[in-house]
Amino acid sequence: MITRVKHKDITWIDIKNPRDKAVKYLEKKFDFIHEPVLNELIPPGHRAKVERHEEYLFMVLYYPIFDPRHKTTQSRELDVIITKDHIITVHYKTILPLNKLREELGANEEKRGEYMEDGPGMLLYHLVVGLLDSALNKLVLIEENIDEIEEAIFEEGKEKEMVREISLIKRDVLNFRRILAPQIPIMESLHREGTSFFGDFMSPYLDDLLGYYGRVWNAVEDQRETVQALAETNDSMLSMKINEIIKVLTIFSVIVFPLTLISSIWGMNTEYTPFVDEFGSPFDFWLIIGLMVILSAFMLIFFKIKKWF
Repeated sequence: MITRVKHKDITWIDIKNPRDKAVKYLEKKFDFIHEPVLNELIPPGHRAKVERHEEYLFMVLYYPIFDPRHKTTQSRELDVIITKDHIITVHYKTILPLNKLREELGANEEKRGEYMEDGPGMLLYHLVVGLLDSALNKLVLIEENIDEIEEAIFEEGKEKEMVREISLIKRDVLNFRRILAPQIPIMESLHREGTSFFGDFMSPYLDDLLGYYGRVWNAVEDQRETVQALAETNDSMLSMKINEIIKVLTIFSVIVFPLTLISSIWGMNTEYTPFVDEFGSPFDFWLIIGLMVILSAFMLIFFKIKKWF
């Protein structure tokens, strides 16, 4: 599907889910675009880039989106070709910030003048800002999830549940980071090649894009470190809980062992049993039980003095 937004001599052509017909259209209308570049529009690629050609710039960017079904962040590819009077965007799936900008420009003539009056470079600037702003909003949602996990970690009995929740959000942050990391040098290349292609007047705007991208990247790095710290905290609390359980079981085993030994000794089927055969009485059973109780109480008092529980 091909959508156009035009303002004076500047045209934005947006192509969603491109097919051979769309590529043929671009090849015919823009005969200066090289065949290898057109071939990269189909199928989707896997590497961000900025290429400077004599009459145009070619960019491949990746935009992070959240997939609620799999509870993780995935990437959307956006191919951009910028000429002196056209900006061409090509993507396979819906990119909401792109749709929002296109609809806004299509309905608002004043916005078209503001974003397109000074050439396709300004439109590219606002397009990338929209993508980065949307990515930053997604990070705000991740931050809220991190805050919820941080509170839940210290609730009694939620340690095991938090292992899964932390793993999911850690995967989300790492996927977000994996999408953004390769594009750091791409934004630097855009600043260099864009200033050369559009003119020096675009330098402050491209500087702003670099700074904006840096803020998004720093937010991702902060979240990665925070999630890692939460994972370590939760692991420590889970280990402490397991250690407490093991300690109780160990104390129980230590107390039961001598009692089991005593009952085993006096339960042996032998001809002569010390104490019972010599001093046997109707109260033998209760005497032995009493001995066991005294021994158990002594051991509990000893453990308490040692502060083992």
